[in-house]
Amino acid sequence: MSKYEELVQSYNLARKSFRDYEETCRNFARDLIFGMVEYFEWPQDREITYIPLGEELDPNNKFYALAGAMRMDAESFWHFGVELSLMEASGAYSLSLVLSFFIKKVGPNFIVKLGPNGREIRIPEDKQGELEPFYEAVFRQIKEFLAKRYIQAITKQEKEYGFITIL
Repeated sequence: MSKYEELVQSYNLARKSFRDYEETCRNFARDLIFGMVEYFEWPQDREITYIPLGEELDPNNKFYALAGAMRMDAESFWHFGVELSLMEASGAYSLSLVLSFFIKKVGPNFIVKLGPNGREIRIPEDKQGELEPFYEAVFRQIKEFLAKRYIQAITKQEKEYGFITIL
């Protein structure tokens, strides 16, 4: 085997390792979001949508699989948005909230940030089934946003929303 062929083989192994890492993060992200939706007792007839963050969205084509919505940022976090739609009991006044999640794996821990400037939350790989406190924190942030920042967001008085934005 030539030196070049050895380098090609090393490159192939490195790319496979990266794809495995990406898949591990994606599977964790999927489980995290499904767990959150279940914790919120989200109605099954209400669709959740994954969207890439920081990109102009085509309103007619904004349905992404999680893999298509995830991007890597300069700090090696995989980030994506989850669009959740709320409406009044009558079905009127629909509101689309986008929650922005940032995830990476370091050693035996997943690191999750809620929004680009959120505090880093460490979730041990072997504790993925014990996320109720995390889900409750997300729930409280959404409630606080609606109680305190909804008017500023809906009237476009805020430029940066952090974890939650309105579409």
